[in-house]
Amino acid sequence: MIKSVNSVRKTTFSIFIAFVFSVSIFLFIMSITPDYKYLEHKEFYSQDLTGEKIFIFGSSQIYALNPVDISSHLLKQGHDYTVYNLGQGSSDAEEQLRTIDFVISQEPKIVVYGIAYQTFYSHGRTIVETPPESLISPPKLSDLLSIISLPYNTGLLDNPKFATINTFNHFYQKQTRNFQEELEHPYLNTPFFVRTPNAEIPAEQKDLEKDGKLANYKGNEIYPMNKNRTYSALKELTHILNDHNIEVIIFTTPHLKNWLEQVPVQQKEIFNSMLDDLEKEFNFEVFRLHDKYDVMDIWIDNDHHIAHSEKTDFYSEEVAKMILTRIDE
Repeated sequence: MIKSVNSVRKTTFSIFIAFVFSVSIFLFIMSITPDYKYLEHKEFYSQDLTGEKIFIFGSSQIYALNPVDISSHLLKQGHDYTVYNLGQGSSDAEEQLRTIDFVISQEPKIVVYGIAYQTFYSHGRTIVETPPESLISPPKLSDLLSIISLPYNTGLLDNPKFATINTFNHFYQKQTRNFQEELEHPYLNTPFFVRTPNAEIPAEQKDLEKDGKLANYKGNEIYPMNKNRTYSALKELTHILNDHNIEVIIFTTPHLKNWLEQVPVQQKEIFNSMLDDLEKEFNFEVFRLHDKYDVMDIWIDNDHHIAHSEKTDFYSEEVAKMILTRIDE
């Protein structure tokens, strides 16, 4: 009996040591592996960006926004701003929080944020349960670990899975991306989007219609507000920017009608509740574009991509109008 107990203790101890060793090796490797996405942003924000600035954040849904056109629309109304489209594929509010200090250091007048259903997809993310205000919540392990500073991989301990994915994904992109392509951007002042020629030509309508080859719906689950990690990050980001006298404008990015019709009713309800909650908490209007251009011949896929060309200049003009409503208040 004593031998059996000792054997269990030894096994448990061995498993514990193996776990600690594995985690230590993982953290060491990740801590010395450059987080290219983070460093890319650090390099951009280290520049001397003079004058009054407006930053636009979002994922690939804002690829077609031309910041130079937006600046021109504002200038015609007597407002001289340099606009930057700082969108990046697969970026979200958690990513923006990792670089928030860089953003604040540039003192933009306004931050415009384009959000979509995809922004709040919860696939692969941990649930963030918002505790009742009347209860004292114990500190989370991730919060305790996040105070540890790693030299390259900021945010690793707060969200290990996504920091790991970003690190290796961007390492792969750096190794495989054509150098000339890296110098070509769809517009000026778009440092993080690389030009994609096939994004200039809309897909054929028959391919986007029901049963067309581009019409497959590929949505994911969206957790409710009190459990949605990305939504919590978006609100935190907005509060931080407001605390530094940086005004925030939020708008929903356009979608194709066929895609919107396939979004489950429950997800639409959650998404709309988020928009209403943002308006209530921050006392501003969330500009809704997600169904405004849903039947136009401007789409390169069924999901969310608008072609970037002269044909879609109205998208940039629409964002300029949003900005003007705040400037002229």
